[in-house]
Amino acid sequence: MFLLHYCTLAIEGTVLAKDVQPKKQVEHALLYARVSTQMQVNDGMSMEAQEKTLRNAAEFAGFTSVEVLLEEGRSGKSITGRPVLRDALNRLDNGTAQALIVTRIDRLARSTTDFLSIVDRAAKNNWRLVLLDLNLDTSTYQGRFVTTIMSALAEMERGIIAERQKDVHKHRRDSGKVWGVDLGPKKRIPQAVLDRIYAEKAAGKSMNGIARILNAEGISAAYGGKWSASSIKYVLDKQSGQEIQD
Repeated sequence: MFLLHYCTLAIEGTVLAKDVQPKKQVEHALLYARVSTQMQVNDGMSMEAQEKTLRNAAEFAGFTSVEVLLEEGRSGKSITGRPVLRDALNRLDNGTAQALIVTRIDRLARSTTDFLSIVDRAAKNNWRLVLLDLNLDTSTYQGRFVTTIMSALAEMERGIIAERQKDVHKHRRDSGKVWGVDLGPKKRIPQAVLDRIYAEKAAGKSMNGIARILNAEGISAAYGGKWSASSIKYVLDKQSGQEIQD
């Protein structure tokens, strides 16, 4: 929600039209309303209140055909749990409707990823997205400018997270730590398997050879995976006879 909040502040600082601008060539608009709790109804976010606001906005914008879509008792956390919205987006994508109007951004999506995916779908499939609380209309130059900035900020945020994860992984590798053994959830390797590895090594087997023997006999490595030369090496580097603990 941080990114959505940041972008809301940015939008409030831009010069946007106070009302939805008429777009007469749009023939059919979907007016989407959602409530998830009784508390929202008490706070003035009832279906009736949303529908009235949406109809007024659609009438001002000059839509000749509108359809109210109501989704009750559904959280805005994810699109996957909202069949009405998913169906609306599909209809918009295939051209049976040309616009989606929502009273507030949190009625549409609480997830930055979900919101930006909807923005991308609107741009790709050439339909109009209108958010009344932000005075955001993707059919206008200002609306397209704002959504471009939002998409760029989201891409930057994803890049920062990815770089941070790379740094963590590099530090772990440089320090010789193994995920699932030194860090994270650990899997117990039975002492009998450890003893078998030590014995095979003492008999002159290579690490690749030991891994092939264990895999051929159906003896699983940690987490049920296959043995490899690197996993055998890690075991051999441990003190002889020491059991890897949870």
